[in-house]
Amino acid sequence: MIRIPAMAVLLARLASAAADTDQSSSHKVPSSRDFGEIRREVETLRGKRFVRAVPVYKISEKELRAMSDHELDKEFPGSKLRSYEELLAWLDMLPPQTDLKAVYAKFLVSQAAGLYDSDAKEMCIPSFSIGTTNHAKKATAKKLEALSSEIDDIVLAHEYTHALEDQYWPLDDPKDHDCKGSTDRGTAHTFVSEGSATREMIEAIPAQWAHGSAKQYFLLWNLIHSCLGELALNWALSDVWKSPDALVEGVPETLARTEAMPYSFGYSFCSGVMRQWGLDGLDYIYSHPPASSAQVMHPDKCWEWRDFPVQIDLPETLPGGWKRVSRDSVGEAGMVVLFGCQFRSLNRGLKLARGWDGDHVALFEGSGGHRLLLWASSWDSANAAGRYVDACVKERRAAHRAVITRNSGARIEWERSDGRSGFIRRDGKRVILVETDSSEALRNAEAYTREVVFTEPPEDAVRAAANCALRRFNPFWSWQEDGDYTVTRTIGGLLSRHDRNSVGAADRLLLGMLAEWRRTASLNRWELGGGLIAKHEAEARRGFVRTTVLPWGMLASHCLATLPQSPGKTIQHTSILWGLGTSLTMDGSGCHSVQVLPFGLLLRIATGPGQSSVHILGTGCLHKEGPDNSGSTARFRLLGIPIWTTHTLPPETDKTRP
Repeated sequence: MIRIPAMAVLLARLASAAADTDQSSSHKVPSSRDFGEIRREVETLRGKRFVRAVPVYKISEKELRAMSDHELDKEFPGSKLRSYEELLAWLDMLPPQTDLKAVYAKFLVSQAAGLYDSDAKEMCIPSFSIGTTNHAKKATAKKLEALSSEIDDIVLAHEYTHALEDQYWPLDDPKDHDCKGSTDRGTAHTFVSEGSATREMIEAIPAQWAHGSAKQYFLLWNLIHSCLGELALNWALSDVWKSPDALVEGVPETLARTEAMPYSFGYSFCSGVMRQWGLDGLDYIYSHPPASSAQVMHPDKCWEWRDFPVQIDLPETLPGGWKRVSRDSVGEAGMVVLFGCQFRSLNRGLKLARGWDGDHVALFEGSGGHRLLLWASSWDSANAAGRYVDACVKERRAAHRAVITRNSGARIEWERSDGRSGFIRRDGKRVILVETDSSEALRNAEAYTREVVFTEPPEDAVRAAANCALRRFNPFWSWQEDGDYTVTRTIGGLLSRHDRNSVGAADRLLLGMLAEWRRTASLNRWELGGGLIAKHEAEARRGFVRTTVLPWGMLASHCLATLPQSPGKTIQHTSILWGLGTSLTMDGSGCHSVQVLPFGLLLRIATGPGQSSVHILGTGCLHKEGPDNSGSTARFRLLGIPIWTTHTLPPETDKTRP
C-alpha cells in the first residue's frame, strides 16, 4: 500500500493506547499509573515475557505533533517529502497540494489516545483532552461494547502487545522502507502487527470482564473461541475499515481508510493462523513475514502455496532528460482504497484490485519543471489485468473528465481537462501507464516503456523444479512442497490431508468430518466428527486446556487456564450437561464450588478463605468468618428456607462476665 509514510507503518510505531487524563504543564513526564496487570495479561496471552520494561510517559499536544513531524522527516528528508506528496497527488491518492505534515498532525492529535514509540521503546499517553480511542479502534470497540465496558484497558492491551512483539520482532524493519521493490512489504508487516494486537486485545476481554471469576472467564473465553463467536468477530471487524467511524475530519478519505484496513484484514489473517497453528504459527509468520498486503488479504497466498510478486524495476532516468524524484509500490491494499474511494464503492475496489501480482510507480521531473508518471504492474491473469486497465481509464474519466483519443484494444490514450495526457498499455498480464503534463514527452512514451524490466520471482522457478505437475494434481494421491510447507492429499483431500511444516503438522480425515488433529511444540488440538462428538485443545504457552464432549460441551466440558492478570493462579471449571447435572469450579485462590442439579438443588458445596457451606436438598449450613477477626456467622437453611443465624465473637472480645 502507498506509504504515507506507509500510513499504516507509521501508526504501527505510533499506535493508539488508553489515555491518562491528568493535565501536565510539561511536554513529557512519567506516568504514575501502574500498568503491571495489563502487562501480565499480555505476557500470558501472547506466550512471551517482556525482555525489558516499557516506560510510560504523558505527553503534550506539542510533543505529539513534534513526533509526527519527526517520523515524516526521517522517512522523507529534505525535498523528498514534497516529491512524495506530488506522486500521491498524481495517483489521485491525495488531493493536490496536500500538506502531509499537517494531515498527519491532525490525524494523530484527533485520534491518538496514546502512542507506542518503537524508536524510543516507550509508551506515550497524551495529557491533553482527547477521545478514549482512535477512530479505527473506536469502530472496533463499538463492536465489542456488549462484551466489555472497560474499553480503555482493552486498548492498552492492544498497545502493550505492540511493545512486547517489538522486543522480539522489531516493528521498524528497514526492509519495510525499501522503495526499490515492487511490493508493499511494509503494509503487510503493519497488517500482521495490528491484526495480532487486535486479537490479543479481544482475548484480554474475558480476564478484564470476569474480575477473577473462573465461571465467567470461561463462559466468555469459550464464546469468543467458538465457531459462532469467531464468525461473529470476523464479520464485525471485517467492516471496520469501511465504517464511517474510520473517517477523520480534515483527513483525506484514502488515508483514513488506509489506516483502518489493518484492523480488518490483519485481524482475520492472524486469528486464522492462531486457529490453525496457535501462537507458534503466529511467531513463524513474524519470523517469515508476508511479502505483500495481497498475501495477508488472501491468506492462501501466504504460506501453503506462496504468491510472490513480480519484480518490476524502473530506471532512475528516462530518455529526454527525465529524472526520477519519487517512487513506491501501491500494492493490492492501496489499489483497493484508490479505486474504492474514487468510485464510491469499497467493495468494487476489492474486486478491481484482486489479482495484483506486483507494481512499481515513479514520478519523474523534466526540463521546465514538467512531470511524468510511470506506473507498471503485473497481474495473476490477463482478465485481472484487463479489469485494472478499464478501472484506470474510468477513474481518469470520472475524476478528471478525461477524453479518450485513441483505443486500439491493447493501448488506450486520453487527454484530461487540466492539460495532462496519458496512455495505458496491456501486454497479457503486464500493464504500463504513462501520464504527463508535457505533450512532447507523450509522443516519445514508447521509449519510456522499454525501460521497464519485469522479472518473475525466483521462488517460482525453485518451486516448479521441486513439484512434478502429475504428482501435484494427481486426483488419487497428490503431493506438493513449497519451502518448508508440504501437503499430501488423498482423493483430492476429500479422504485425507496431511500438512507438515517447520511449525508442526496437521491431519484431516473426510474433510475433518471424521477427525482432525493439529500439533506444534506447544499446541495439541484434536476433534472428532467435526467437533460434534468431542474436541480437545491444549496450548502450553498460554496455559489453557479445553475439552468438550458433544456440541458446545452439552454432555461434558472441562476448562483449565492460567488467569492472565495473575499468572500464578490457575482456574478451572468442569460441567456435565452444561452444569445442569454437575459442575465443579476452582478459582485458583482456594475457592471451590460443587453443584449437583441446577443451582445445586441436590448438593451444593462451597469452600474458600474464611467460609464454607454444605447444602443437601437446600438443607445445610453456611459458616463465614468476619473481617479482621471480628467473629463468625453461621446460617442454617431447611429446604432453602432460612431457619436461624448465629453470630460468634472472638474469645478476646467476649468479656461480658467479670
